[in-house]
Amino acid sequence: MKKLMCLALALIVFVGFSFGITITMMTPLTGADGAYMDEIVAKFNATHPGIEVVHVVVESSLDMKNKLSMGIASKTAPEIMFIRKFDMPLYLQHFKGFTPEEWLNNYGIDVNDIFPGVLEGLVIDGKVVGIPLDIWIFYMAYNKANFAKVGLDPENPPKTRDEFIAAMEALIPITPAGLTPYYENPAWTWIWFHLLWQHGGDLLTDDFKKPAFAKAGIEACKLMLMMQEKGILPMQVADPGVSFQSGDSSVLITGIWTIQPWMQQLGKDFGYAVVPQLGTTKAVFGGSHVLAMPKVMVEDPKVLQAATTFIKYLWDNAIDWYAAGQTPARISIAESQELKEKLPHIYVVSQESEYVKQFQMFPLISEIEAEIAVYLDEILVLHSISPEEGMKEAEFAVQEILDDYWSRVK
Repeated sequence: MKKLMCLALALIVFVGFSFGITITMMTPLTGADGAYMDEIVAKFNATHPGIEVVHVVVESSLDMKNKLSMGIASKTAPEIMFIRKFDMPLYLQHFKGFTPEEWLNNYGIDVNDIFPGVLEGLVIDGKVVGIPLDIWIFYMAYNKANFAKVGLDPENPPKTRDEFIAAMEALIPITPAGLTPYYENPAWTWIWFHLLWQHGGDLLTDDFKKPAFAKAGIEACKLMLMMQEKGILPMQVADPGVSFQSGDSSVLITGIWTIQPWMQQLGKDFGYAVVPQLGTTKAVFGGSHVLAMPKVMVEDPKVLQAATTFIKYLWDNAIDWYAAGQTPARISIAESQELKEKLPHIYVVSQESEYVKQFQMFPLISEIEAEIAVYLDEILVLHSISPEEGMKEAEFAVQEILDDYWSRVK
């Protein structure tokens, strides 16, 4: 009997040690991305018997924010959020922060190794409240075979506006009727944001009190309309995936998350490159997944230690995550020979990371984007108003959103 009690006690101690602390991490990762993260979590759990990480997926930004809000209020939130950066502004004061020195000395994470533009907005009162792990950046996907057919060098894709327009015009003769060589959805607002930044603009003023997009936004719209008139870009809503995969269309300016599927589907015909500079400013659309810890969930030092242990593991093994189709937030990895050898496609695209522009950290960015989208639709799809008229009306609508917001937070 005594031996049985000793064995039972030993088993309890062993189980308690094996999974002494359970950490939940909520992410928006589905499909292949989620599978990559599941593998990383499994490796961590296998090598850290005192900690168990549970991966919970909530794809929708709205659902994630609702769950996070309720979780913070009831102290039932995940210990770690792997959250899209533009979903964070409402919660910045609720995340655990450390000074750069504390991150380095206590947890082995050098925030100075993160691209400054990616870290921007995550420093509150001198404390870094989130660690960006990656950058989802725009790149140019193109069909090498189609380039070769019209005499374009498949290994030297266009880099400037003039080169891009000339290349697209050269591709028109081999593009089936009803399609365009750059077959992208003109209603996809992220393309307009990318071009807005490439024309030197931004969405709001630095104090978030006024819209700041009209001048550059007009230029971005004019460029897109010019490409529509030349038969380079569709006039109406388009679904580009099927046409690009079949080889009927030739170019996409799209997110890095598509690079792995296209490589597999197009094989040797698939080309990838940094985005061409179509405006006056060196800029490229991007975003980040950020690791952050709700304060109320890491008050216990043991839980905090477990959570930061996993964050450090992701930091140290980030190249495993980039294989899913993300570029590094860390400068040292973006410039490394290891990345160049293991993931050459990610290495090529990551050379533009220092020029990444991201959404400003204003709580109502999603609402503002949705409002602007209404007028972009009228300009670029319905063709019912001019860029000047559309941007003027969009400015007025966004100012109303801003005025209402500031009247409530004072």
